[in-house]
Amino acid sequence: MNLEKYKYIAHRGLYNRLDTPENSMKAFENAILKGYAIELDVNMTNDGHLVVFHDESLKRMTGIKNNITALDLNEIKKLKLLGTDNLIPTFEDVLMLVDGKVPLMIEVKRNERYKELMPKLKRMLEKYDGEYVIESFDPRVIYWLRKNAPDVIRGQLAAKNLREISNKTLKYLLGKMAFNVITKPNFVSYVFTEVDEKFYKKQKAKNRDVAVWTVKNKEDYERVKGCADMYIFENEETIR
Repeated sequence: MNLEKYKYIAHRGLYNRLDTPENSMKAFENAILKGYAIELDVNMTNDGHLVVFHDESLKRMTGIKNNITALDLNEIKKLKLLGTDNLIPTFEDVLMLVDGKVPLMIEVKRNERYKELMPKLKRMLEKYDGEYVIESFDPRVIYWLRKNAPDVIRGQLAAKNLREISNKTLKYLLGKMAFNVITKPNFVSYVFTEVDEKFYKKQKAKNRDVAVWTVKNKEDYERVKGCADMYIFENEETIR
């Protein structure tokens, strides 16, 4: 893994709150122009198409009170992001846009149909001529990669208190990265507020690289600088 290419990773592309929503083609175009690696989120529609969207619910980004996994692609294609002309892109469209110009950090969202999602993702990436890594909060996804795509660089996303996980035991185990003994990730991606030099050295001793998320300002960056190999950031001024 060429860590230098992944040192600074634009979180959901280079977006803003005005006319360039997160995970939009425009946000990805901005990141490409600046030469930053791109972090993006992949989920699957009801009819089995891979799309790039972060939330389980469509409410925050489109105003629709439904989950992205409940709609078919033709329904999702009609939705506009934050009232702009930007649409929810398919993963295939994003791959065509990026076309190997910058590396990708692909987060696979938690989906109970992951055994259907992952083979589709694998087939698409086998045809893609560009650098990428895959990460997920879901250890089942990381284990699937270990067994079915061992050459793909895989990363375990984690934090001590994940709000979206209601099961206390699972939340504790994910925070402790207890599943790593089975999934054997190449890197860990941890919330930056819980990363320090001790954490970094411990992971490096296990031959794992470290990514931190999400660094949103200069204060955040200075706090964790030197304790990670990869910085997933928002706002370009953060890392200048």
